[in-house]
Amino acid sequence: MISSLVQFVFVVFALVLGAALEELLPEVLGVGVPVLMATAVFMALHRSEALGLSFAVLAGAVEDTLSALPPMTSVSYFLALALLARALGRSRGLMVLAYPLYQIWLAVWLPGIGGGVFARVLLSCPIGFATACAVDLALTWFSRKAAADERR
Repeated sequence: MISSLVQFVFVVFALVLGAALEELLPEVLGVGVPVLMATAVFMALHRSEALGLSFAVLAGAVEDTLSALPPMTSVSYFLALALLARALGRSRGLMVLAYPLYQIWLAVWLPGIGGGVFARVLLSCPIGFATACAVDLALTWFSRKAAADERR
């Protein structure tokens, strides 16, 4: 029971902190920092399948809400990304390609999106990788401090 409560608090903490960071961190030429996407990949890899996929849906819904995107735009991408991450078992290398593909995904579904698509794709490669590294390190540290993986 205590382990489930710790898991729940950790997931809510990661979701709220990721949403806050996405809003507060600056954008470069319309390219933001994909904290929620990197967190969804982390949860897909380091938590159970049900929790990881549920978190991907929640993170996608929060991303859609924060960015004023049409419903299910980010949810569908985050869910597919979480499934791919579970199949491949990698997060940092996946984010090098996942975030640029997300920029293309947004350009396809939202043709009036601000900024040039090519500049966004080029900028999103290093931003996605750096974010994945930072999120992976931070959530691993928080997970250990919270003892989220302990079984009682």
